[in-house]
Amino acid sequence: MFLKFYLKKTLYVLILLCISNYNAQIYSIKELDSLSEKYRTEGNIKKSIELNIDAIKNYEKQNNKDGIIAAYINIGGLFWNLHRYKESLKYLESAETELRKIKNPTLCARMYGEYARNYASLGLLDQSNTSLDTSIYFAKQIPDRKEKEKLLYFYYTWKIANFEELRATDSINSTLKKRLKISIQPLTYVYMAENFIKNKKTDSAEYYLNKASQMSGDFSHYQKSMTLLTFGKLHTAKKDYQKALDYYLKSLAISKQISRKSDIKNAYKLISITYDSLDDIEKKNEYLQMYSNINDSIAESEREALKIPVDKIIHQENEKEKSERLKYFILISGVVAAAIIVVILLTRRYIKKQKQAEEIIIETMHETDELKSKLNEAFEELSKLAMTNDPFFLTRFKEVYPEFYETLTTKYPNLSANDIKFSAFLRLNLSTKTIAQYKNISIRTIESRKYRLRKKLDLPSDVDLNKWMMEL
Repeated sequence: MFLKFYLKKTLYVLILLCISNYNAQIYSIKELDSLSEKYRTEGNIKKSIELNIDAIKNYEKQNNKDGIIAAYINIGGLFWNLHRYKESLKYLESAETELRKIKNPTLCARMYGEYARNYASLGLLDQSNTSLDTSIYFAKQIPDRKEKEKLLYFYYTWKIANFEELRATDSINSTLKKRLKISIQPLTYVYMAENFIKNKKTDSAEYYLNKASQMSGDFSHYQKSMTLLTFGKLHTAKKDYQKALDYYLKSLAISKQISRKSDIKNAYKLISITYDSLDDIEKKNEYLQMYSNINDSIAESEREALKIPVDKIIHQENEKEKSERLKYFILISGVVAAAIIVVILLTRRYIKKQKQAEEIIIETMHETDELKSKLNEAFEELSKLAMTNDPFFLTRFKEVYPEFYETLTTKYPNLSANDIKFSAFLRLNLSTKTIAQYKNISIRTIESRKYRLRKKLDLPSDVDLNKWMMEL
């Protein structure tokens, strides 16, 4: 009887130990990444997030900084997949805080890569490219060649997408060459096929899409999804709408599996258009509604998250300005100290003249301060943003001159973003020489832009463009 009781008790203890050991399982970073990706591609992002949150607790007990940071970055990427940018950026900020304490090029590359994806999704393309440049810098320091090439391919691909949004053709071609030196993957051929479809060269597009689909290797579900989507575009161009629909639906299924909302949104739109071409109005409206719902959801996530990177950028600018002020203060202090020494060493014969000079300087400084106080603060801010080519120049300009911006864009909808930005410079009454200095281009180029803008606005040659802008 006693023996049975003892054996039963021992069995319970062993079971509890097993459960305890299971719950406290510690993964290596490679194992954690692999398992996180497995759950994500299965469409179980929630489980992947929970896995990484548990991993953080275990890594904290071990004081494993690399593991903690890797888990933070994984969670940031997973929330990006869900278009929950605000939460994604919060976890990336936690990773960034921890990364200041250690040196790990792989984790630095991955973290800035996730920042770049968030910034791109929020429309901050210049900030995204800056983060990608930092990612590439750290990725090149990774000793593991396979890991290095994998990350570099990923970052160059994102840069190409950003440059396409910015319509920077030269940058696209340059980045494509860099990516080709690393490896050829399905996306390489898909991109080429997309360009051939745009140029209505369907045979060439089909050739490269077939090459993409025939490639063997452990490529991401995303690449498979994009290949299928582009096949759909190819058949749309051929007006074979039923076949196009089949490809779109297959692509949509993969996008849903890996929870990529932006790709799901694009698929919904293309499917709706295709059903319209097939005269199936009910299905067209069904997918159009789904597109509208997910688009609103993504837009809401973007609005909620946008404040975080904006605040971060403003904070960085403020810190930079403080640093510049400190340097300026030190410089002025040095000059003043030198002046004091000079004054002390001067003979009495020059003391009176020195005092008179100082009074003149003080009076001039007072006059300068009075003039500065009379300047419009908003104008100073906009001039500074223009001078530094700050990406928030146009956003701030809209806030300061909303009527001008609304009138210009309403009356002249054919104006490009660059045209509007150039018009804003003219509205601020910046001279041709000043604009050329700000943009780091020649005065002749500025005059050419004025001429092209005048043509778009349909203004007679005898109308002063600067004056016209000021009176709009």
